[in-house]
Amino acid sequence: MPKENLPKEDIPVTQEPVNQGPVNQGPVNQGPEDQGPEDQGPEDQGPEDQGPEDQGPVDQGPVDQGFVEGRAAKAMPGSDMPPLLLDGFLPYRTARLATALSRRLAERYEARFEISVAEWRVIVHLTQESEISIRDIYTRVDMDRARVTRAVQRLQARGLVSKLVNESDRRLIRLALTDSGRQMANEIAGIAARFEAELLAAVPATAGEALLTHFDALETALADMPDKLDANR
Repeated sequence: MPKENLPKEDIPVTQEPVNQGPVNQGPVNQGPEDQGPEDQGPEDQGPEDQGPEDQGPVDQGPVDQGFVEGRAAKAMPGSDMPPLLLDGFLPYRTARLATALSRRLAERYEARFEISVAEWRVIVHLTQESEISIRDIYTRVDMDRARVTRAVQRLQARGLVSKLVNESDRRLIRLALTDSGRQMANEIAGIAARFEAELLAAVPATAGEALLTHFDALETALADMPDKLDANR
């Protein structure tokens, strides 16, 4: 029978859209494997990236905000100890005050004599004794040996300090102020005395002497402490 005379129900067999069916356009290529919740779900956008580990109370709790400003803070979970308030912690306040005092005094003698804090300490300690070794200085002023050595070299280059070699043991070197060094030391002493007087004017008349007495007691207590303390004490 000729093709054009075939029944209509037989024609779709040769024209069925085999290449346009659901295999190429259906949900197989557009389903959850390519666009579904596995690519846009909680692993990329969900609470694991925006939850408490990044934005929650762990970073905004009393550990970060309760101390420095002195605000009242809640006790830490699982601990009976109250949080440490730095403004009421003596070692912190003492260290902060010492840094501020050194910096403000340095502003006065640095501007006049162009010397550093380390150089100032060397000069002042050389006024306590006629001769002193570098070891004595870095032990008493609590500075490392290299810093003290550099300060001495700069002072020697300016003619403010001289080195005296021990004839019996040339490894032992002692330091002394030159005439120019003693003159500068006298002027520095006046600056320091005026600075101290300005500070003590803000407290009762006997406070300065009382503070020094307390400092002596605290330094003695520190010296009596063992080098390594139990962390739980």
